[in-house]
Amino acid sequence: MELNLRNARMGAWFVMVLVPLCSILDWMAYPADFWQFFVLRLACAASCVPLLLALNGSLGRKYCRAYPIILPLLPALMICFMIYLSGDPGSGYYAGLILCIVSTAFVFHWTFREIGITLSLVVLAYFAATLPNLDLHDTHALGIFVNNTSFILLNCVVLYFGSRQHHAIRLREFESRCKVEDQRAELAARNEELTATLKLLRETEAQLDQSEKLASIGRLSAGIVHEINNPLNYVKSAIYLLKKKGRALPPEVAETFTTIAEDIGEGIDRVAAIVSDLRTFAHPENRGSRPVELQEIARKSLRLLAKEIGDRGVVLVDEIPAGLIAQGDENYLIQILLNLVQNSLDALADRPSPTILLKAVETADGVDLIVRDNGMGIPKENLSKIFDPFFTTKQVGQGMGLGLSICFRMIQQMEGEMKIDTIAGSHTQFTLSLKKPAHI
Repeated sequence: MELNLRNARMGAWFVMVLVPLCSILDWMAYPADFWQFFVLRLACAASCVPLLLALNGSLGRKYCRAYPIILPLLPALMICFMIYLSGDPGSGYYAGLILCIVSTAFVFHWTFREIGITLSLVVLAYFAATLPNLDLHDTHALGIFVNNTSFILLNCVVLYFGSRQHHAIRLREFESRCKVEDQRAELAARNEELTATLKLLRETEAQLDQSEKLASIGRLSAGIVHEINNPLNYVKSAIYLLKKKGRALPPEVAETFTTIAEDIGEGIDRVAAIVSDLRTFAHPENRGSRPVELQEIARKSLRLLAKEIGDRGVVLVDEIPAGLIAQGDENYLIQILLNLVQNSLDALADRPSPTILLKAVETADGVDLIVRDNGMGIPKENLSKIFDPFFTTKQVGQGMGLGLSICFRMIQQMEGEMKIDTIAGSHTQFTLSLKKPAHI
């Protein structure tokens, strides 16, 4: 559309400028008819003004394909009328008709229909202008007429078949461009597919690498459990004997003695459970969930970390209400709380007013156990990787990067969910969503 409008404006300006300028030819060829022809030229140029103005409106845009026919016909009809008025059927002004046709062919991208209509009308107008003045007995004038007509017709034939040839060339070029675009799009799609495949391959290689590490941990854990469980059994037997002997102690000493022995026993059980969890990390086992009291789990967990919490000067706020029951595994939940609180302690190093909040609230679907600290937070670029095995931001020797990964697996085995809310430099909050026991 825009190309047609631009070509129509160009053609209109050509007619408006060139037609009056060519009046010098009238002065040389037909001086007696100069002013008469000059008026015709001005009328032809003036007729292009409304056509040019119409191009700026909706009407001109709607019928812009009519301009390739109208614009060459205006000067062609003027030339034919001048030939008729001159009374010379062999007038050299036939060349003007050829000029109109050729120049229009350069300006406009003619369709075959437009070429046929325009050339036919020009030829008919030429015959209408020359035949009334043709004397069949004047062989010289007749020869010039036939010569001029032949040039016009040959020019029409050349333009018509040349246009067909150029149209075929343009069509092949368009098809070639379409093929190139299709090939480029196909290449881009294959590049994207290859990129996605390479990314998947790298992820698969990373997963295989992690699986190999986990398998190695599983094999090592079997030996570790065997080596550690033997001395643990001796310690358990010793604690049993200590508890038995403690009954003979005075009442004011026996209670403290028994409490200490129970704490030692719980610690030993936790050591055994943690080592066992390390083995099952590569080969998950579902221990089965049961109703557990969250306040009791928090009490056992915090008792094991009480000294470290006090040494670091961290304020621990425990808002877990008594009697709040959830469905889960006690050992798993204790280990998860130990890991999360330990991470919070590490994140609170050198922070002003270090605080850890433990909270549990009932929800429509179950119970949410919350661990929140006002530590340094987790950067956005690390959020997608914190549950990956062996991912850690701690210094070498301070952690293997397995804590959160193991916790995530444990919470999944209890059919729960772990969510994180963090802002770098502000806080970190882990929410453990647990189910309610079926009978509650």
